[in-house]
Amino acid sequence: MESIKIKFFGTDGIRGNSSKFPFYNSALWIIGKSIVEIFGNKGYIFIIRDTRESGKRIQKELARGIISCGVKLIFGGIMPTAAASLIVQNLKYSTAIVISASHNSYIDNGIKIFNSNGLKLDDLMETRIEDTINKNLNMKPCFFKKKVFIKEEKTFFLKIYKNFIIKNFLANNLKNKTIILDCANGVSSKYATYILKKLGAKVVALNIKPNGKNINLNCGSLYPNKLAKIVKYKKAFCGFAFDGDGDRLVCIDEKGIVRDGDYFLASMAIWLKNKGKLKNNILITNFMSNFGLLQLEKRENINIIFSEGVGDKYISEDVKKYQASIGGEQSGHFIFGDILPTGDGMLSAIMILSALCDTNNSMSKFMDVIKKLPQIVINKKILKKVPINKLLNSCELIKHYKKYFGKNGRILIRYSGTENIIRVMVESKKIKKIKEIAMNIANSIEKEIVYMLCNSSKNT
Repeated sequence: MESIKIKFFGTDGIRGNSSKFPFYNSALWIIGKSIVEIFGNKGYIFIIRDTRESGKRIQKELARGIISCGVKLIFGGIMPTAAASLIVQNLKYSTAIVISASHNSYIDNGIKIFNSNGLKLDDLMETRIEDTINKNLNMKPCFFKKKVFIKEEKTFFLKIYKNFIIKNFLANNLKNKTIILDCANGVSSKYATYILKKLGAKVVALNIKPNGKNINLNCGSLYPNKLAKIVKYKKAFCGFAFDGDGDRLVCIDEKGIVRDGDYFLASMAIWLKNKGKLKNNILITNFMSNFGLLQLEKRENINIIFSEGVGDKYISEDVKKYQASIGGEQSGHFIFGDILPTGDGMLSAIMILSALCDTNNSMSKFMDVIKKLPQIVINKKILKKVPINKLLNSCELIKHYKKYFGKNGRILIRYSGTENIIRVMVESKKIKKIKEIAMNIANSIEKEIVYMLCNSSKNT
């Protein structure tokens, strides 16, 4: 009888509840060993983590599997995900591993892998590792009980990252500018304030006391509204919200208005074009972006290319493929292809601050370059991910609403790649209807999944 193949990789590496499979100690040993089997045992592997309490244990158990194959490890401690890409290239390491679940709660954790070119793994490489893990699942961890000595280098690598970010600030300084930060009790607590103060800014930093359990807890890039109120109240120059591993950025303008990735991408693409630095006049994004971005094609002669996948690794692949200068997602992942091949919140903040200083603009004026169609995204927790085409009633409902909108709107449905969440995006000029329609679809999917699972349990 053929064994069932387990899928480990989602939209951004391996991710899930840190107390469940595949984050059991024995499974982590196998994952570590499998990574080496694919990448080979030459050179060093660089490992970093975010501030979750499960990070140290996961790091240790992964290390057991890696070391059992004779590979040497370098531990960088708490650092942003993008630092893995930077360090693995600069110091010529063979591979880099990031232990993080990004914007998820502390309960979850994850494993992201970068190759020697600083790129996240493509789907083919992930499948190869996945196949190897499945092949090794019945293997007994022979190295399981041996002690692993882990010494994290907490200053050397972080200094490299800080200097890299500061070097990419293209203006003179940020003197007399007050910037409010929300560090999400994550990795940016370690460096964001230092970098901006070094550049002359006055900094007020929120959520900078990680305790292992408060990462992303009602703060950071998923919860920017509190930060927005503080920016407005303090009459600050702007505000920036990061997520737990520092790869996302959400901007707040001086009026206290939250500016998502669409505004960032549009305004930065125009600025780069005006500076003669927008290669091939191309901007890379994906289908979750607001169609208001298409205004740039007619007005600014900027070609917008939509990546097929959701996740910054697909943006990165297309930035490289089309030799673009910039790409990103509405959620706050931005890639500057000439600087770093992966998304980084701090680098993105430095780049937009460079643009604001160069143009002598406020953020609200700088970003007021597109008019977005009314859009709403509903994120609904579900019990299990069931293929949408099997949810017949929900499919009929979606079909009905698409017919209702015609060419005046669109509906996108997708599951989160990292959590049991259904995302329903509705966009239309018919603003009064979009929230109602999005909620109706999300509720229909949730109820139909519950119904299917109940019937399935009765029949077994």
